Amino acid sequence: MTGSDARLVQTAVIGSRNSGRAIILPTDADGLTRWRRRHPAYTYWCGIQLGGCGHELSDRLYRDKVCHFAHRPHTSCHRTATGAASADHLFIKDDLAAWAGRNRLKGKVTSRDLGSGPGDAVDFRAGAAGQQHVRFQFSRLAHTEWQRARRKLSGGSATLDWVFGPGAAQPETMEELYDEYGYLLRFRFETHGAVRRIRLRAEDPRRSTDWVPLDACAMTPAGLRIPGAEPRRRSGARPSAEAVVGRGAAPAPRSREEQVLALREALMSAARFRTRSTWEALARTAGRDLLGLSAPDRAGLLTLVDQDCGSEGSPLLSALIRTGEGDPPPYVGDVVAAVGCGVPATAAVLKRWCQREADRAFAVYGMPSRTAPPRLPLTSDGQLAAQPSAEPAQHRTIVHVEGGPVRQSAARPKSEGLPGVPLLRDTEIRHALRSARQRRGPRPRFAAALMARGEEALTRLPEPQRTELVAEMATTRRWLDSRPDTSAPKPQPSRRIKKAANARKAAEAAKQAARAQKARQGKKAKDPLQGARPCPEKKAK
Repeated sequence: MTGSDARLVQTAVIGSRNSGRAIILPTDADGLTRWRRRHPAYTYWCGIQLGGCGHELSDRLYRDKVCHFAHRPHTSCHRTATGAASADHLFIKDDLAAWAGRNRLKGKVTSRDLGSGPGDAVDFRAGAAGQQHVRFQFSRLAHTEWQRARRKLSGGSATLDWVFGPGAAQPETMEELYDEYGYLLRFRFETHGAVRRIRLRAEDPRRSTDWVPLDACAMTPAGLRIPGAEPRRRSGARPSAEAVVGRGAAPAPRSREEQVLALREALMSAARFRTRSTWEALARTAGRDLLGLSAPDRAGLLTLVDQDCGSEGSPLLSALIRTGEGDPPPYVGDVVAAVGCGVPATAAVLKRWCQREADRAFAVYGMPSRTAPPRLPLTSDGQLAAQPSAEPAQHRTIVHVEGGPVRQSAARPKSEGLPGVPLLRDTEIRHALRSARQRRGPRPRFAAALMARGEEALTRLPEPQRTELVAEMATTRRWLDSRPDTSAPKPQPSRRIKKAANARKAAEAAKQAARAQKARQGKKAKDPLQGARPCPEKKAK
């Protein structure tokens, strides 16, 4: 046997090489013994629908290791997937067929090989002439491939729902579906004995519904519905925008003001969902006529979108645009310079600056909103400026006394810096704590020093900054406690233990004093004449 010798074969089909009835072999000896007793006549095959060789398998029972299927000697098989999930496309076909029967749906289930195996996708068609279409995507598709497949399937369907398995959706695909429907449909499997059952949910960048079985879902005239999901599907069964353009329909011309307004709305929507979009993804929402614009034209539009951000201090929405690799496009640097925020000297400086501006946009436009971090200033030579001192501006109070006004400083006395911790403004400590958990080097020591700085800042910060800092400090404390390289704090005795120890010390001191006093009182005074001989008497004359 070659190919699958090195891996344990956990799945097979029952009955014949072409069977679609899948099974996961029990991995423990007792479970396999019970299975054999219940199904003595079953035969197991490395099924064609599993991508296998079609030869018969034997179930191997072991007491000292995992039970598994095995090919017979001298069998050649090059099956690539042999784990418990390798038969999920067959399990979902059984689930869909049973679900359609219980709901009296005339449905048809078909598995698709998209280039990597028979389990790349599963199609479920229902309704008159199969006009309602649901595709369960197992394999990962490039965004352009998914767009082509969607255009092809949309042409012959009244409704089309795409449900993605773990890791099957590209970020660009997810953005497009968020824009159009408001959510993305997901599926996963849970093992129940010798089979696996599907679970589905809807998710968006902010929240997700609960995982539910197929029986909790419904097939409606508008498509597949999952409990808790509120769709924003555009009315009617019109094909996607890509399909319209593919047929030669040109978008209606718009004025520059309309393009600026649509682009600003699309960027604000991306900020609300806390996502950074490519220009192509924005064009699907703001208008297809933006796709053909050159880099200078894009920079001009974005400058109009953000023309007041430099003077007002609002987040630069253009910073949300990224390339497919996640970096800001070069023309975003032209926008930064045009609105008066400085001229980034390098791509690395531009990337770091845009990351901070994206965080600021997420804070201002996100739901719920929060206090935005400060903007990163740029020096005259295009570098990131050193962060200003954390000491707040000193507020002066004029006290009128006889002889003239006397100026007094109302600011707190300057505290000495903690070793290894830069002086930060009170509002920057929360962001510094978050960065400390991601930096290299002696992170626990640096984070612990920042925690001490945060304790001081809590007495000065107003709400809601104080609440946000408290939450960030609690997260950092849990992170410190979970790290093995964090030195364990010395246990501090409780107040009751301290009080008892002090009482014992006082009692011991009183006893020693009493013993000393008693010793002094019991000691007799020494007689100065003790041991002296009497003087001899004088003789009478």
